[in-house]
Amino acid sequence: MTLPDPRLLVEAPVRRALAWLILRGVALVGVIAALAACPHVFELDVATCDRLAMAAPAILLGYATVVHAHRLLRGRVPDDARAEAWDRAKAVDVDDATLGLLVTGWVPVGLFVALFVVLWPHLTDANPALAAAWAVFGVPTIVLAWLVASSTWLDASRDDLARAEGDSDAALRRYWANVGR
Repeated sequence: MTLPDPRLLVEAPVRRALAWLILRGVALVGVIAALAACPHVFELDVATCDRLAMAAPAILLGYATVVHAHRLLRGRVPDDARAEAWDRAKAVDVDDATLGLLVTGWVPVGLFVALFVVLWPHLTDANPALAAAWAVFGVPTIVLAWLVASSTWLDASRDDLARAEGDSDAALRRYWANVGR
C-alpha cells in the first residue's frame, strides 16, 4: 500500500483557495466590466442604460451581503492566521501566491475603473438636470457600493486563504495520525 504524498495533502487546500480567489476576482470585475461595456457596445435606450448603471452597485452590494452571510455561517478566522495567510501561501507556491495577491489588489482597481466607465456617460449627460441627479444620487451610491465591495473582497480573500491553510494543517495532522495504520 502506498501512502499519498503528504506534501500534496498540505498544498492542495491552499492551491485550491488561490485558484478560486483568482477566479472569483476575475469574475467579479468581469461582470461589472460587462455592465460598463454594454451601453458602449449595443445601442441601448436611456432607460436601459440607467438600469444597467444602477445594477452595478446592486450587484456589488449583493456580493458583499452574500460574502458576509457566508462568513457569519462559517465563523471568524483567528487574527494570527489572517496575518500570516499570504506568507504561508507563498511558502506553498510563490508564483500562485503572487498571482493571487496581484489579483486581490487589482480587483478594487478594476471595479473602480469599471464603475467610472458606468458613471461617466451619466455625469456628462446633455441634460444638466439628469447629470446633476446622477452626481447627487448616483455617485454616492456607486462609491458606497465600491467601498463596501472592495473592503469585503480584501477581507474575504485573506479569510479564505487563512481557512484553507487551517484545512491544510488539519490534513497533515490526519495524515500523520494514520501513518502506521
